[in-house]
Amino acid sequence: MCGIVAFRGLEPALPALLDGLAKMEYRGYDSVGIALNPGDGRTLAVHRTSGRIPALTALVPPGERSTAGVGHTRWATHGAPTAVNAHPHVDCSGSVAVVHNGTLDNVSELQAELVAAGHVLTTEVDTELIAHLVEQFLPQPPFLAGSVAAPSADDVVRAVEQATARLRGSWALGVTVRGLDAVVLTRHRSPLLVGDAERFAMASSDLLGFAVGTHTVRELDDGDVVVLGTEQAWYHRGQALATPRAGRPAAPVEPLADMGDAEDFTAKEIDDQPAAAARLVDSLSGRLAGGLLLRELGVPARTRLRLVACGSSSYAAHVTAGVLGSVARIPAYVVVASEPPPPVEDPDVLTVAFSQSGETADVLTALEHWTDPVLAVTNNPRSTLARRADSVLDLACGPERGVAATKSFTNQVLAGAALAVALGAALGRLSAEDVAGLEAQLRAAPEHMDATHRLAAPAVERLTHDLADEPAFIYVSRGTGVPYALEGALKLKELAYRWVEALPAGELKHGPLALIQEGTPVIAVQARPHDRLAVNTREMTTRGARLITVGPGEDADLPVNAPAVEPPWGPLESVVALQHFARGLTRLLGYDVDRPRNLAKSVTVE
Repeated sequence: MCGIVAFRGLEPALPALLDGLAKMEYRGYDSVGIALNPGDGRTLAVHRTSGRIPALTALVPPGERSTAGVGHTRWATHGAPTAVNAHPHVDCSGSVAVVHNGTLDNVSELQAELVAAGHVLTTEVDTELIAHLVEQFLPQPPFLAGSVAAPSADDVVRAVEQATARLRGSWALGVTVRGLDAVVLTRHRSPLLVGDAERFAMASSDLLGFAVGTHTVRELDDGDVVVLGTEQAWYHRGQALATPRAGRPAAPVEPLADMGDAEDFTAKEIDDQPAAAARLVDSLSGRLAGGLLLRELGVPARTRLRLVACGSSSYAAHVTAGVLGSVARIPAYVVVASEPPPPVEDPDVLTVAFSQSGETADVLTALEHWTDPVLAVTNNPRSTLARRADSVLDLACGPERGVAATKSFTNQVLAGAALAVALGAALGRLSAEDVAGLEAQLRAAPEHMDATHRLAAPAVERLTHDLADEPAFIYVSRGTGVPYALEGALKLKELAYRWVEALPAGELKHGPLALIQEGTPVIAVQARPHDRLAVNTREMTTRGARLITVGPGEDADLPVNAPAVEPPWGPLESVVALQHFARGLTRLLGYDVDRPRNLAKSVTVE
C-alpha cells in the first residue's frame, strides 16, 4: 500500500519527486524516501526517513541537481516502519536503487537463494531482494567492481526482466542504476503510469503524482518495461515495442487541498459533507426517471446486482442493497472484496464496485472473478478502477485528505440510493410520482446532515470527556440503522484506537451480551420504526450497560436532525454525529486524527 514516483528530465528531479510524494501520501505515510541519480557515474544519493515529506526534504543537501530519480511513500507490509526499512532499497554495492508498490509471495525462497549466492541482506523488506536480483543479473565485474564502464539501458532492461521473472506476487517498480542517466519501470498486477511533458518524463502510481506540465499519460500493461532516458523506450516481455502504449490527455493537476480555518482535515471534511452531498444530489436530480441516468452512464438495467467493496465502502454498499430491495425490488448482495466467492456465471448481473480512491487492490482483484458489466462508484474518475470499469458514477466529493472516510461515505450512500431509484424506474417498478418523491428525499438529505452537524458538536464535547477512559464500546442498531452503527464503530477503531463490537442489536443475546458489564458504553443508532431496538437496549441496561442514544429528539445523547419520514436509505444523518464523536474522542486522547497509525487512505495491496 505504497506510492512510487520517478523522474527523468532536463531539470532537477527533486522538486517533482517531493511534490509527487506529497500528493500520494494517502497511499502510506509510515516512511518516505528518494534516490537521486547524477547520471555521470557518481554514487546514487539515497535519502530515507520514518518521518514525512518535510523530514525527507531536510535530509537532501542544498544544490542537488540530479535530473533522474525515484521516490516512495510507504505503508509497511514486510518489515517495521523504520528508516532502515524505508524505500528506496539498494543492492550490495549501493549502485542499484529500487522502489516498489506491491508484495512478493516467495520471499523466503529468494532470501535463501541470495544469501547462498553471497548477497548481504540488511533489511526486513521484500523490496530489497529485487535490488539484489537486478544486481545479480547486471554485467559483472567491470561495472560493479568499480570500473568506469557503466551499464547500458539494454543491460538494465535485461536485468530487470530476469529479476522479475524470479518474482511471485505483485509489483510496480522504479529502478535507477549508477552510471545510467535513466529510470527503468515495470509492473505486474500493480498500477503504474508514465506521463510525458516537454522537458521531462515521469512515472507514478496514479495521476495525482504527476507534475504540472504533464500533457500525456500512458498506462503500462503487465509485463511492460519502460526506459525513461534521453529517449523513451517501451518493451513487452523481452520484445521492443515500435510505439509506446496509447496515451490520453493528462487532466489538470489539482493543488493539494488545505485545511482553511479547520483544526484538521477530518474536521474540514465532516463540515464539507452537506455541500458535497448537495453537489452530488444536484448532479443526479432530474436524471433518475425513465432510466435516463442509466442510459447516460451506459449501464444495463439488470435485475440482479453484485456490490463489491471494502471497509466503509462496504457499509455504503449494504445501504445500497437495502434500497435496491425495498424500493426497486431488485435482489442485491454485497461481496467483501478481499474474500470474493467462487465465480459463478450469471448473465443478468450488474457489478457495482465502490471505492473512494478507485485504487483499492482488493476491489480490482475481485473484479477479475467476473465478466459482467462493471459500474464504478468512485471519487476518482481517472483511477485504475475507473479505467477498468465499463462506466463511472463520480462521487463529486472533492479531495478527502483525512484517512477516515467521511464525505466519501455519505456520498457513496446517496449515489447508491440514486442508482437504486434509477434502476427501479428503468425496470418499471417505480412510477414517476414515486421517483419524484424519492428525489425530494435525496435533495433534503444535505439539509438534515448540516443541521445534525450543528446539533452534535456540543453533545460530543460532554460525551467525550465522560467516556475518555473507556477502553471498549459496543455499537448497535436495527434495520436500516445497522450499516451506520458499523460505520460509526469503524471510525472509533480507526481514529481513537478503541476496541469496538458492532452488530445488529438482535444478535446480542446470541453471545455478545456476555461482554456487557457495569458501565459498558453501548451506542445505539435509532432507525424508525425501532421498537425492537428499545427491547434490546433494555436487555443491555438491565445488565449494567451505559446506553448512549443516537437519534432525533431532545432525550438523545447524540442528537440528529432526522426527516419526519425516514427515507429507504435509513438514518444517514446519524453518521455525521458518530463522526463527530470519534473525532472528538481522538483529539481528546491526543492522537493524530488525520493520520491514524497503521493505516493509509487507499489500500493498494491485497
